[in-house]
Formats: sequence, C-alpha cells, structure tokens
Amino acid sequence: MSILSPTGADGEALRDAALNLLRVRRGELIREFTAATIRVAIERGEVTADDVRPLVPIPPDISPKLVGCVFRDLADAGILRRDGFRNSTRPVAHSRPLSVWKLANAAGASAALAAITLPTF
Repeated sequence: MSILSPTGADGEALRDAALNLLRVRRGELIREFTAATIRVAIERGEVTADDVRPLVPIPPDISPKLVGCVFRDLADAGILRRDGFRNSTRPVAHSRPLSVWKLANAAGASAALAAITLPTF
C-alpha cells in the first residue's frame, strides 16, 4: 500500500489547513499584504511576491509563507490569475521562480480593497 495519495488530495488538505490557521492567527498581517497586493496589481496590472514583500514588514518570528495565502485568496476570488513565472530578485530567495499574477477583475479588486479594514495608529 502506498503512502502517497494518487490525487495529491492529502497534500492539498494539509496546505488548506495550514492556510486556514494562518488566516486565523495572522489576519491583520494578511489584510495588510492583501491591500498592498491589490494596490500593486491595480497600479501595474500584475504583481509578484517580490513586489509586495518590501511594502509590508514581516516580523522575524513569523513565517513569510503567509504571503502565499494572499495570492491564493485573491485568485480564488477571481481578482488575480496566474500568468507565468519570473525568478525572484530577492537574494534570500535564491532566484527561485515566483508566480506572476495578472489583474483579472479590476472592479473586484477595487471593491476588495475598499472592504479591507486596516489598523490606524
């Protein structure tokens, strides 16, 4: 009996559970990244993780994997769509391929951005 799922469903379930946990525990930071991602997408028509990482600082004790949660949620909402790959320019990322996300729904992006409540200081 194989321990690997033939469909990858087990891996997807684990990923989805981890992303849900991030949404609960890091909601404020995810909202900040979501707003930054939408702003860049509206301004440029496309966005990568490299574009938004410098805009929202991630505390050292928090995994940067939460950025993937943002892109997945915006793609699931139909706001962004994957449009290829580009190598990262951040030295720490070692030139790994990043998804390039095209703005798929400008009206939806604007509405989503308007609905995001960010903390005021």
